[in-house]
Amino acid sequence: MNEQEFARKVAAHLSASARELDDGVVERLRAARERALAVQRPARGLSRFFGGRVGLRVRLPAALRPLAVSVAILAVVVVGDYWATWARVMTLQEVDTALLIDDLPIDAYLDAEFKAWVQQESRS
Repeated sequence: MNEQEFARKVAAHLSASARELDDGVVERLRAARERALAVQRPARGLSRFFGGRVGLRVRLPAALRPLAVSVAILAVVVVGDYWATWARVMTLQEVDTALLIDDLPIDAYLDAEFKAWVQQESRS
């Protein structure tokens, strides 16, 4: 007797004996079966990420996989470019703010001799 035959015989005996149980016992068995199945279901949301199985399973047809990879790479490039641009704008904003609160007049920054003096002072 293999495992499948044994499982079928056990299932048949359990089904036959379940007919003899009263309604309260049948209800408790049903509730216990639902709780056991709920534990076996994969968790959703963050509990899935922290609780056990971790992974993203997306099944795409083979023809769409290169497109999906290309879109993902493009998204990474666009986000990286946005991040770099944002960082540069923030740096320029700090420089502009420093210029505006400084006591030195704007004309001094536009003077070529002042620019040469600043460059010479920064080297020394």
